[in-house]
Amino acid sequence: MADGPDPQAWLPFSIAEAALSGGAGDGADLSGGWSHLLGRLKEAEQLVVSAPVNRNRVDYASGMRHLMVLLAVGIDEALRVDPDPVLAVGRSSMNDVLTWGMECPDCIYLRATMRRGESYRLFGNRGTARYVGLQTMDGIMSTTNCLVDDLDVDADGNFEVILSADEHEGNWLRIAGDHPTLTVRHFFYDWDTEVPSSLQIERIGEDVGAHDRAVDLDVAVARELYALGDFVLGNLKFFLDFNSGPPANGFMPPIDRTAIGAAAENRPVIGRFELAPDEALILEVVPPEGVYWSYSIGNQWWETIDYGRRQSSLNAHQASIDPDGILRVVICSQDPGVANWLDAAGHSSGSMILRCVRTETAPVPTARVVKFDEISSALPTETKTVTPRERASVIGARRRAVFERFSA
Repeated sequence: MADGPDPQAWLPFSIAEAALSGGAGDGADLSGGWSHLLGRLKEAEQLVVSAPVNRNRVDYASGMRHLMVLLAVGIDEALRVDPDPVLAVGRSSMNDVLTWGMECPDCIYLRATMRRGESYRLFGNRGTARYVGLQTMDGIMSTTNCLVDDLDVDADGNFEVILSADEHEGNWLRIAGDHPTLTVRHFFYDWDTEVPSSLQIERIGEDVGAHDRAVDLDVAVARELYALGDFVLGNLKFFLDFNSGPPANGFMPPIDRTAIGAAAENRPVIGRFELAPDEALILEVVPPEGVYWSYSIGNQWWETIDYGRRQSSLNAHQASIDPDGILRVVICSQDPGVANWLDAAGHSSGSMILRCVRTETAPVPTARVVKFDEISSALPTETKTVTPRERASVIGARRRAVFERFSA
C-alpha cells in the first residue's frame, strides 16, 4: 500500500484517479477498502460534532447533511470511472443540491475528462450567458484560461477550438500533464432569459492508445472505496480550515486562487460572517465595473446556501444600487424587508464571496454588525425595500429559474 495521504484527496477527481492509477489505497482489498471508508466517515462525523463553528441545531444538521452531499458527490465520481470515457461536455457533480466549495449560484459548470497525449476539438454555440469561460487543467492546476468571447466566434455564436499540447492555428487551448480536464463555466445575470452554450467535444488525430488504464474490477472498487473515504474527510477538513482564514465579519483582500482550481480571471474577495440571532451584518461597497460580479453566502461547511429557495446571492442584474452609488447588502436570518437581503438561513456563521470576473477592481467591502431592530435606521432612507408579497414573488421566480437550469 502506498505511503502518505494524497494531497489532492479532497477533490472528487482523486477518486477516479485512484481507481485507474492507484494511490494511498493501492493494495487494499475490498474488505479493507470498505473498512477504511467507514472509518473515515466516522472521523468526519466526529469532526462535524466537535467543530467550533457548530453552535446550534441548524449548524449541526447542515453539517451532517453536508456529509451526505460529499458522499453522493464521491459515489457519483466513483461510479462513472471509465479508463477511456465517451467524451461529452457533461454536467459536473455540482448543482443546487450537490453543493460544495461555495460554487457560484449564477453558474452552470461543465467538465470533460481527456487523456494525456491526445488532441481534441470543442465546438458548438456560445449561447447568451453573461460569461462563458474555458479552462484546461491538469488535476487541480490551471493550464490555460480564456473567455469564449476572446476567440473567433461567428455572428451566430458558433465556434470551435482545438485542445492539444502543441500549438495550433486559430482558436487553441493548451492541455498538459497526466490528468487533463476541461471546465466550462457559464455565469448568468438574468436567470430567466440567458441561455447556456451547447457544446460537444471529440478526439481528433490518431488514438495514442498507450494510455489504456483498464483495471480489474475488484482492484478498482477497492481503490474507489478507499479514496471515497479520504475525499469526504479531506474535503470537510479543507474547507473548515479555509473558512477560518478570513476575520469574523470581515474580508480578506483578493488573491489568486488558481492553485486550487479557480479561473485566472476571477478575483474572489472572501469573507466570513458570525452573528447572534438578533444581529445583522451590513456590507457596503462600490460595485466593480466589468464582465461579472456577484455576492453569495454559504454556511460554515462552505456549502452555498440554497439559492433556489432562499435569496442567498445577488448579481449586478438582481441587486439594487443606492442613489449614492453604493451597494448595500444585509445578511441575517430574518427578512428585514430590504431588497438586498442575503438569507443566512439560521446559521450562526458562514462564508461570504464577492466574485469579480474581468472587472477593473476587486474591492473589499466594509462590514458592520448591527442589531436586527436597528437595520432600518442604519441604512439610507432611499434604500429599496420590499413587501412580504414581493419577496415571495422573487423567491418563487428564483426557484423556477434554478429548476429550469438543472432539469435539462
